[in-house]
Amino acid sequence: MASKIIFLNGCSSAGKTSLVKAIQHLSEEPWLTSGVDVHFVFMPAKYLPGGEKAHEGIKFIPGTDKEGFPIMKVESGDYGKKVSQSIHKVTKQLADDGHNIILDEAIWERKDLENYASLLRNHQVYYVKVNCELLIMEEREKLRGNRAWGLARAQFNKIKDLN
Repeated sequence: MASKIIFLNGCSSAGKTSLVKAIQHLSEEPWLTSGVDVHFVFMPAKYLPGGEKAHEGIKFIPGTDKEGFPIMKVESGDYGKKVSQSIHKVTKQLADDGHNIILDEAIWERKDLENYASLLRNHQVYYVKVNCELLIMEEREKLRGNRAWGLARAQFNKIKDLN
């Protein structure tokens, strides 16, 4: 039996996690969640942004866009990429085992989206772009307090161009 998968893709602070929680709360069926934030739960702190081995895991690179606004790029090292590939395989296994899954992702490279599509091809997948105005995402970044300022701006055009 094919599992149902809701694939939410959007920038940081676009509201994906809020949608995940709402679906899990309102649905009569159980839904597991996976995606970009799982990396931060699975990996040791020293491989995360600000950690001594972030260059091997996941690091943030501050910069400015062409208008001079601050942005925060995300870069994965070899270990970060390996963890990401494993999380994708774990997600596939959960779906293969019959679990419904909501993916909470921020994917901006077509090859990464195609990799997920290939892994999940035997399941019923609904691809949903989660988007809102850039200024609203930036306000959410500030209000939440647990986001790197500039992530949404750095991801906005990349994700917009993918969908």
